[in-house]
Amino acid sequence: GSRAYRAEREARAIEQIGSTSTARSRTRSMRVDLERAPGRSVRSLALLVLLLALAPGAIAVSSDGSDGSPADEPSEFREYDASSAAAAPPSRTLGLTDSMPLATREDKPEESLCDRHEEGHRRATTRGNELFKLGEFRAAEACYLAALRHKSDFPMALYGLGEVHSKFIEDTNRYQLAVDAYELAIKTWPQYVDARVALGDLFLKKKKKKRAQRAYKEAVDVAEKDPLAWEALGRFYLDDAVRDYTQASVTYRRAALLVPGGGTSPGLLLGLAEAARGAQKFNECVEKADAASSLAPGFARARFVAGACRLLNGDAMKAVVDLRSAVVADPRVGVDAYEKLAAALVALGKKKEALEVLEQGVAAFADAEDAARTAMRSARDEAHRGGEL
Repeated sequence: GSRAYRAEREARAIEQIGSTSTARSRTRSMRVDLERAPGRSVRSLALLVLLLALAPGAIAVSSDGSDGSPADEPSEFREYDASSAAAAPPSRTLGLTDSMPLATREDKPEESLCDRHEEGHRRATTRGNELFKLGEFRAAEACYLAALRHKSDFPMALYGLGEVHSKFIEDTNRYQLAVDAYELAIKTWPQYVDARVALGDLFLKKKKKKRAQRAYKEAVDVAEKDPLAWEALGRFYLDDAVRDYTQASVTYRRAALLVPGGGTSPGLLLGLAEAARGAQKFNECVEKADAASSLAPGFARARFVAGACRLLNGDAMKAVVDLRSAVVADPRVGVDAYEKLAAALVALGKKKEALEVLEQGVAAFADAEDAARTAMRSARDEAHRGGEL
């Protein structure tokens, strides 16, 4: 799914780490930070800005980012640099202001909770991303807010705020804050595909299908060669709330033609497999899922889909191989992976192994979100009650 494409984007970021921003864009960003730096005298600021203007070469040597940012920052920072360098400077009104709910909410964390809060917008945002991945959502929010204090229209920090608030969308206020953050990120950088996709994902979670579809289509409109945009639109049509498998197939086929290397993209091939599965074209499903697996051997979702379609096509033995590979590659690939693996084992007369698989699933989801944990336990308990095992 979209996680696979986000992983592909991170992999591309590693290849792009060696590239650097131009001295001109560094100077512009550093001036912005200097203008906002507390405790600086006007004379000191003027002298520093003059030095920056006179010695761009020295800046390029001494700095590896627009504010001395680390070399391992996300590639989207550099994509934004390239895009913003060619565009007119955005209006300051597009960024976060002190009066906006994102900045005034009662329970917002102190910026000091972020250990990089005084190190510029890029370092603070990068640190926020690290903390977010660790599940430290308040500290991550503090970092993003600190980054926006340094540069109020930095889209990656706004996107980060959206990611934090989207973790709590059962709270109506947090849901709206997530929407606000993503929309601000898009306004400051209209080509920001990740923000458009995340906004669509948020709407889809809240069953706002029309708004979700519009967000995904706009992502494709601004980046028709970006696989993430196409995959998101295709995934929308595959969603249980939509189930338009014909349109999903059309979307993924168009993507394969428009995206460079689309015909050999594991994610797009998986999308075609999922569409075929929904349309009950199981042979085509197996073919496409196998192709995705061969290109990305650790792609758990592809192995799962191949196994599920083989099981539906009556090939329980090969289904077991695929489904076992899926849960080994990613123990939380899905509750249905354990259910289908157990069903395939039962079809082969291996009821004891099927029970063991369901118990493994319960263990794998023991500390997962409530819905997944409950679903896995229910699958095991239902199998016992039904006398299947």
